[in-house]
Amino acid sequence: MFGAFQNNGSNNFNLGVFDLQKWMALGGVWCFLLVILPTQANTLSENQSQFSTVHQTSKAGVMRVLDEMGVDFEMDRDGDLIYRLNDKGWKGYVIFSVIGDSQLLWSLQVRTQFATKASYYDELLDYANHWNANQKMPKIAMKNRSKMVLSVNYPIQFGFNRKEFEVNVFNMFNRMAEKIGDDIQTMRR
Repeated sequence: MFGAFQNNGSNNFNLGVFDLQKWMALGGVWCFLLVILPTQANTLSENQSQFSTVHQTSKAGVMRVLDEMGVDFEMDRDGDLIYRLNDKGWKGYVIFSVIGDSQLLWSLQVRTQFATKASYYDELLDYANHWNANQKMPKIAMKNRSKMVLSVNYPIQFGFNRKEFEVNVFNMFNRMAEKIGDDIQTMRR
């Protein structure tokens, strides 16, 4: 495999000394990548590396970030957040997923939904299928004949990067939700 194994003519394979040294060096590189780098998120900007710290987070930490972003929200009875998505009064949700009884945050889901006209179900389904096949986010589902749901999941079990959440999850989701809402305007209730 990868030139590291030598066949001595039988069904037994031997690992050559030189190849063992290559494998050990590769192992050191992988250990560095797997142990050192996950503590920071790397972004490239004009070939310059910039690092942003990744933090363990809590519901309070997420709410603090939303406050700092200037997002008005309230908590519903399930402990999830409802926010005003745009000036048109559309609502968005930040839903917390936890692991077991520990209440350790596993992921955040940002979502919204549109009430749709059941008579346009086939067209809405085609729109959703086309969107999902061609766009990375958000994902669209027709929950029933008269409800379209848009959502994006942001895993945070191993850390929360505030800038990534703000730019690549929350703001992008809201822009795409507005585009989708405008695209299907005539099919909405």
